[in-house]
Amino acid sequence: MKISTKIWILVTLVLSLAALAIKLYFLPAAERFSRLTVEEQMVRDMESFEKIIGVVVTAANGDKDFVRRALYAISADKTIPIELRRSEFLQRQFGSREDAIRGGANHGASVPAGRRKDKEPKNEFEAQVLSSGKAQFRTTDKFIEYAYPLKAQGVCMGCHVDAAGKSIPFGTPVGLAVRRVPLAAVTDSRIAYFTLDLFWENFALVLLSVLLTLLPIFLWILRPLRAMAAESERLLHAVDEQGDSDAVTEFELTSHSKDADELHAIQRLINYAKRRLAK
Repeated sequence: MKISTKIWILVTLVLSLAALAIKLYFLPAAERFSRLTVEEQMVRDMESFEKIIGVVVTAANGDKDFVRRALYAISADKTIPIELRRSEFLQRQFGSREDAIRGGANHGASVPAGRRKDKEPKNEFEAQVLSSGKAQFRTTDKFIEYAYPLKAQGVCMGCHVDAAGKSIPFGTPVGLAVRRVPLAAVTDSRIAYFTLDLFWENFALVLLSVLLTLLPIFLWILRPLRAMAAESERLLHAVDEQGDSDAVTEFELTSHSKDADELHAIQRLINYAKRRLAK
């Protein structure tokens, strides 16, 4: 088998293995990295949201109605992609009383006590996060969901008290903040665009780089070697036809002319080099 043929086989094998590695490992790893990037951003957004609530409560300076109005405004604002849930402690404390003055009017009408169904956990996942106090992710058919428990801080304990007047324990979940991000956000990220959408473009770039690397080898090594071997074969054949037909082997050279000795020596050198490269 020719050396050039072996090189082409080797290049094809290497590129095939590279394509498999990219398809089976690199692309899934890039997708996982994109997902982790989205989840990390969701965590940072939720931590910032909790700090904003702390600032609002601190600025209220004990004004419960101000805090309720602010939280209701946050819940009603569709541009804020966060839903709020109440803990059992808050359900017992506030019941079904309105969280805010709707439409800017407050007539002081009393509302019967009861539970706010729209503020309860919507599923077992939210209920489990609220009871455990540990933030968690989950993936549905269309969304990545992040449930983040809002825990009682020092500024919360003055307002949130039970029927006996006892404050909510420090660090106990007061409520739950839920954020949903479409799964398309993972595939539409810049990282996913470069790794997933540009897969064949990137692979073509790798292929072009390999071919450009092999081009000097063919031009400056293999082609001159083949040309020199062909020329030596031609000259050697011409000299052998003119002289005596003595046996010439790789280990014993016999000839009637100095030129024939030199040509046979060159031929031996070329054959030796070809055998070494073929191994």
